[in-house]
Amino acid sequence: MTTLSFQAKVPVFDANVGVGHRHDRISPFENATELLAEMERHGVGRALIYHVQGERLSTLDGNNWLEPWIKGNPELYPQWVVGATADGLDQLRQLHTEGKVTNVRLHNTIECRVPFVDWIYGELLEWLSVQRIPLWVSLADTPPVEIMETLRRYPDLVTVLIGAHYTHSLMVRPLLRYLPNAHLELSRYENLRNLLKLKEEFGPERFVYGSFYPRYAMGPMLFSIHHLGLNQSELMAFCSGNLERILGDQKK
Repeated sequence: MTTLSFQAKVPVFDANVGVGHRHDRISPFENATELLAEMERHGVGRALIYHVQGERLSTLDGNNWLEPWIKGNPELYPQWVVGATADGLDQLRQLHTEGKVTNVRLHNTIECRVPFVDWIYGELLEWLSVQRIPLWVSLADTPPVEIMETLRRYPDLVTVLIGAHYTHSLMVRPLLRYLPNAHLELSRYENLRNLLKLKEEFGPERFVYGSFYPRYAMGPMLFSIHHLGLNQSELMAFCSGNLERILGDQKK
């Protein structure tokens, strides 16, 4: 009788993990200890985490509630959520002044019913560009047309496009082509044959592993990446190196 087992062959840095309870969704884990145990089970050494309450109801509360998760847990890196409000940008600027901001995540624009357009988010996007702070944007939670039309106005802004599904397959290539500083996070991108073609066209530096846990499981895409036929340097880039570069973090 055979058993199915998997162990990551390279250091893994998850680019997309949500923590805490949402008002309408209970988290499967209560605290950082339980999250770290789940990461260890999959061979994930580090994770970029955001508080899910910031996705829809309050970016201010979500960011405030993120602090206890990262305190004393160097494996967990903070990702601050921001929306269209002036007080959210003020909070982000204060966190940046305190040296805590290496990246930002856009809230769920569809659920918040605020279109991702320049005349609403322009001040935020201009500030992020000037400060050289990368932005995570969810293709699952923001219309791709709005992402393309808005981000093309900020060509120097480094972005990570998360949650791309196989239904986005026809959109991903133009997004990467017309947004030269965009990267594709792979949590839902099950079109593996197309992923290999994208890697050949754009190079391995445009892709990052993320799980979108707990919305999705932590292991399946990590397993798939390991079985794409990547060489060792490409696998390292996908699983941790590209994210380290985006965050400006060279720690191993």
